[in-house]
Amino acid sequence: MPPSYQEAAKQRLFVISDIHIDYKENREILLALSDTDYIRDTLLIAGDATDSADILRSFLAAMANKFAKVLFVPGNHELWLKRSDHTHSLDKFHELIEMCVDLGVDTTPQSIGSQQRLWLVPLFSWYHTAEHGERSLFLEKKGVEDKTHEMWGDFFATKWPSTIEDDICGHFLEMNQSALGRDYDAPVVSFSHFLPRQELMLSTEAERAASRLNFKDLHPEFNFSRVAGSTEIESQLRSLGSRVHVYGHQHRNRQRQIEGVTYLSHCMGYPKERKVGVVDEACAHPLEIWNDQDGFLV
Repeated sequence: MPPSYQEAAKQRLFVISDIHIDYKENREILLALSDTDYIRDTLLIAGDATDSADILRSFLAAMANKFAKVLFVPGNHELWLKRSDHTHSLDKFHELIEMCVDLGVDTTPQSIGSQQRLWLVPLFSWYHTAEHGERSLFLEKKGVEDKTHEMWGDFFATKWPSTIEDDICGHFLEMNQSALGRDYDAPVVSFSHFLPRQELMLSTEAERAASRLNFKDLHPEFNFSRVAGSTEIESQLRSLGSRVHVYGHQHRNRQRQIEGVTYLSHCMGYPKERKVGVVDEACAHPLEIWNDQDGFLV
């Protein structure tokens, strides 16, 4: 069940990613959230809602009417050109950011809370591929033929200006410099769509033992690490002094503490992934991770 509103004075932070609202089931669950329960609260969406700008506009407008604040970073799906007449994906990115400004949806650092305060810092990103060396999260996947380049939609649905196509991720990370150069006078929660560390891609033995989720590799010929993220996202969140970093992209639900940072993935995923147990049914609703009375809940 979705979380209920318990105290009028409390300001809460909810997070979710990979909501894929082109699926009617996903869209209806989120649009059914109360119009009154969250009017003091903040919703953080870490990318991959839809590649349709029109659907995204309608959805973000609805969320902005339910929550006091909504923060958003585009994922890879937002930059697909299948339902767009943009020349390239970077043009679409900038138009989506302008749309967010028009809707009152934040894509820049924001402070929330009154009894306690918190800074929320969006980090734009993409992924570094194996060809980018140590900046990539690439890991060899042995035992199967690697068909990633035949399977991954970004290779067919995005297009980039020649000036950045050798380092798309680096271009997006450069956009974060103004946020990195600020002083934050309260704890920081940063968020990106893409992953910042290799080990976040892999489940641990303890996680598998404690969970009822299905950890089977459903696509052994797909090497996710080729398109997972970048170690430079990690460098940026560390420079911010992030207490928590929220990410998405992999459609895996994880919470880990590594060297003083809690890494959290609360991905709604596809309906079929929840049905087969790859994604937890609880992740169909936003997760409260902080409030200004109790502080961090993760």
